Amino acid sequence: MDRYLDSAVRLHENLVGRHWKVDRLIGPDPGIRFNARAGRFIKSYLPMLSWSDDLMYIQAQGYWIMDNWLLHDLTGDDRYRRIALDASQGLLATQDPDGYWPYPNPEWAGRIATVEGCFGALGLLESYSRVAEPSMIEGALGWYRYLEEGIGFRRQEDQGMLAVNYFAHANGDGGGVPNNSTLLLWLLARLFEVTRDDAYLVYAGPLSRWLAHVQVDTGELPYRMGFRKDPGQLHFLCHQYNAFEFMDLVHYHRITSDNSVLGMMEQLAGYLATGITERGYARYDCNNDTIEVVYYTAAVAEALRQAAELGFGDYADVAERAYLRVLDLQRPDGGFRFHSRGNYRFLSDRRSYPRYLAMILHHLLLRHRADLPREMEA
Repeated sequence: MDRYLDSAVRLHENLVGRHWKVDRLIGPDPGIRFNARAGRFIKSYLPMLSWSDDLMYIQAQGYWIMDNWLLHDLTGDDRYRRIALDASQGLLATQDPDGYWPYPNPEWAGRIATVEGCFGALGLLESYSRVAEPSMIEGALGWYRYLEEGIGFRRQEDQGMLAVNYFAHANGDGGGVPNNSTLLLWLLARLFEVTRDDAYLVYAGPLSRWLAHVQVDTGELPYRMGFRKDPGQLHFLCHQYNAFEFMDLVHYHRITSDNSVLGMMEQLAGYLATGITERGYARYDCNNDTIEVVYYTAAVAEALRQAAELGFGDYADVAERAYLRVLDLQRPDGGFRFHSRGNYRFLSDRRSYPRYLAMILHHLLLRHRADLPREMEA
């Protein structure tokens, strides 16, 4: 078996054994605020205690559904199809009648996040494209309607540009968070692809023009733009965020053939190429290369592999170096030796986080598929 497929199958088995519960992928998450800064390390170093902190992130379900359909495509094993369909039913069971999914983290109780809803819709669209179950397209369209009416957009100074809001009914988004808008471009393109209705692309031009407008000379997309007296924030996890943004744009371009985003993507690729250390892992952020996070490395590796495939530069070797680092950190049972290490110089977080493991699984499967003959990739 190919080493990347073998790695992916073992990781999938680990996720099923530890985190798959009937129709949803659940487990702990690094979270935000105190837990992200300190709580997760306390829990990691005291595994003998029972930490009742399992959460159902919709982002995790979206990746998990796509992962299982990919595994079904690659292996023909019907077990993966069944898991994908069960997870899709789990998404529908937890969707609010208004079309959204509430944010799972208790610190943000009551908030409705763009990222969560978009991944829920992407998961449902993936299953609908395979089985044409009406409830799945209805669920995805329910989120789209809520996004228009409840999430909304921030109109930029130039009336031809839009940025989607981070939360529903929010007034604290500054001038917009680019990674929300790149993700929405992927979703809009997928809605168009599945329904063949180009009305779903009506926001694509304004979103992509805004993203190109805010991209800086290094190729980086800022974390958060300012608005009025808000100064915004240029850097936050830098290469990790930009890797996902790049891959969102790849999805959008693949589906729509909108060449207006190619220049932005090429600049992003050049920026990402600076994000892998000599040891093969992704830099934690623009100013720190001592902290190592496994899923950051997998994301940057896959983004650079795609950039090389698209002809943006000679990035294949650095992508492979990063992927080999990910493989080196995997345990025989399919999990990884740590989620992060080098935090506060000497701390490690060794807990198993299904949301991020599902992302790593996705990238490993894409890496395996890239080696197949073209006729076998469909």
